[in-house]
Amino acid sequence: SGIIMGNEAKGVSNSILKSVDKKAKLPMFGKIESLNVSVACGVFLYEAIRQRQLS
Repeated sequence: SGIIMGNEAKGVSNSILKSVDKKAKLPMFGKIESLNVSVACGVFLYEAIRQRQLS
């Protein structure tokens, strides 16, 4: 398994999106429009680890 991250400008290509099992987005609140991909990846990895520890 893996996590595929896209950038702000181009995101993830349609060919890759067609082959994934699940898609996810980070909810954005307030005046924040986007996150640096390294920050977004850190948030996703933190949540993945957190959920695995709860199982």
